[in-house]
Amino acid sequence: MKTTRRNFLTASAVGGAGLLAGWRFGIESAAAAQTPLAGSAIPQFVDPLPILSVAGGPIETIIAGANEILLTMREFQANMMPSTFVPASGPYSGTWVWGFRADIEPTNPAGTYIGPVIVATRGTPTQIRFVNDLTADNIAWRDWTDQTLHWADPLNGEANACAEASGSPATGDCLLHYSGPTLAVPHLHGGEIPPVLDGGPDAWFSSDGTYHGHAYYTKAGAASNEAIYRYPNTQEAAPIWFHDHVLGATRLNVYAGIAGAYPLIDPNLQLPTGLHPVGLQQGSDANTVEYLIPLVLQDRMFDTNGQLFFPNVGINPEHPYWVPEFVGDTIVVNGKVWPFLNVAPKRYRFLFINGSNARTYELFLVNPVTKAMGPPIWQIATDGGYLDAPAKIDPNVKPLDKLLIMPGERAGVIIDFAGLAGQTLILRNTGRTPYPKGGPPSGSTLGQIIQFRVNQPFTGPDASYNPASGTPLRPPMIRLVNPTSGVLAAGVTANKTRQLTLNEIIGAGGPLEILVNNTKWDGKRGDGSTRSDFTPVTTGGITEYFSELPNEGDTEVWEIVNLTADAHPIHTHLTQFQLLNRQNFNTNKYGAAYAAAFPGGAFIPAYGPPLNYTTGNSRALGGNPDITPFLQGPVGPPDANEAGWKDTVRVLPGQVTRFAVRYAPTDKAIADPNLNYPFDPNAGGHGYVWHCHIIDHEDNEMMRPYKVNAKNVTRTYVQGTDY
Repeated sequence: MKTTRRNFLTASAVGGAGLLAGWRFGIESAAAAQTPLAGSAIPQFVDPLPILSVAGGPIETIIAGANEILLTMREFQANMMPSTFVPASGPYSGTWVWGFRADIEPTNPAGTYIGPVIVATRGTPTQIRFVNDLTADNIAWRDWTDQTLHWADPLNGEANACAEASGSPATGDCLLHYSGPTLAVPHLHGGEIPPVLDGGPDAWFSSDGTYHGHAYYTKAGAASNEAIYRYPNTQEAAPIWFHDHVLGATRLNVYAGIAGAYPLIDPNLQLPTGLHPVGLQQGSDANTVEYLIPLVLQDRMFDTNGQLFFPNVGINPEHPYWVPEFVGDTIVVNGKVWPFLNVAPKRYRFLFINGSNARTYELFLVNPVTKAMGPPIWQIATDGGYLDAPAKIDPNVKPLDKLLIMPGERAGVIIDFAGLAGQTLILRNTGRTPYPKGGPPSGSTLGQIIQFRVNQPFTGPDASYNPASGTPLRPPMIRLVNPTSGVLAAGVTANKTRQLTLNEIIGAGGPLEILVNNTKWDGKRGDGSTRSDFTPVTTGGITEYFSELPNEGDTEVWEIVNLTADAHPIHTHLTQFQLLNRQNFNTNKYGAAYAAAFPGGAFIPAYGPPLNYTTGNSRALGGNPDITPFLQGPVGPPDANEAGWKDTVRVLPGQVTRFAVRYAPTDKAIADPNLNYPFDPNAGGHGYVWHCHIIDHEDNEMMRPYKVNAKNVTRTYVQGTDY
């Protein structure tokens, strides 16, 4: 049987850590000495869900203001395992993790590694001093590294010598794990910010302060192992989050725990009665605010001592340690394995964040005793902010019967537990891996996320915002898209259309790398040659070749043609966009036309698009044969809960996924004559990135830089002054 990413991952999901641990290359490591613990052996629903500190929980909660916030990235222990867990040897004193800490010496072990949650206010900049104080003394992070990927490679001056040998089995020093100082860079996911503050993959800095990526930037006054970012907070209210983004090691650092939330609120935004910027309240009484509850969903693996286990077993000799997609056998919510939450029979507001490496979740509530489905989940916000009106996700009514959330996506929701006093509910998951046609999750383990116990007193009535009323959530958003018909909104014209592909490259043992538009991160071809239709951009002595160079103020339609077998969450930095539609295409016929367009009439991996990027397709930029003759069936408009601003969108196999993106603030009117940012979107000259948010993919080439051609206008948020 030919090894594909789907059957490899399906086998991995079935066989678990034992199967992965069996595929080795004879390379000894500390990770090899770990004994995996099956997720089915870990007790469920033993301990409560970690909640915000303002609500009495361990998740650090910081209200941002004029003062600088100090966040230290460090190694510490957190109580991930259930309190009843008994390790194979010695007492359980916590799981070694990495995380952001506002308190330099946290309680040991800490209640969670997730966080902090920084509540920022629109119009008030937030300055954060990020300190890289990471060690790998107890966590097996070094054993997870793979230097054959195109990665930060500080000890070799970002030369990526092992990556350049791609296509040949790794030998010699390329088989070694990384041994230098740890690297990190915080990315504000969903932030409308200058590129030098974006925390892009080449902006990393080392724990000893000796090494910096060629795109490293800081406001003046930082130590060499620090970066000071001052975020403008000029965008609309949105559930933003932040996580590590080191080139070629994001999957490792996020897995270790480096992630937090950054809800941006707007006190001037008119919200309906009973809805508060940071939660719900009883009617108009601001003294009754109940804070929203974050639900950060992750899957993990553990060893028999309760320490993180990350399979470092490659399937191709070119990449001896890289796994195409990590999927764990244990569910972790807010840093706690299979927790429970006590609730009252009333409404609660939650913020879902999919912080998993690769797992997609399809979520719904069920009573495991009566098998009754529900209550409904009402989605009120997407990645970029509030929807115009709530969208009902009812497990009893198709097609919108489950909350589907891929890595990187967020969903603000309200769940009403009224009438369910005394019941115990389970948040179930039916998301397949890989999505959407891979193996289903086991109903007794990965099919269960969190337990809700409706056992708290409440006399009512509940005067908080009721999403079932249909009351609008906000003044109507600026519409680039008519979400009902799946076409551009009235008055909106696309300045450019780009048609871009997703490509999977198969090696001897299975997936070797995954690419956007068949192009590697640096824009060079697989043989190292360069293209005349790409633009060279040199930053810090390193030249990369860009193909996406939009103009500030322009509106573009991006058509993502998925030529792989599975879905990918595509994420753009800087911008929020609006999903236009999805449409099937004839994969066999288009695949043949696509391959025939390459020199020699056969597909060339990592060649880039087969045609000239600018002139090869008269309808759309991108250098690919026009998809139009191969389209099948009608266009499908966005689901009701996708009809808002998004920065991450699922792109299904066999479909063209189209979205409209405007390189200007989301709140500016369509006819606004000043469609520009308050900051220079080309500050630093290195631009932003767009990529797949399956972070095992983005770590192995499924990411491209892009830069915005900035207008010559006066800015109100100026580099060197404001940041």
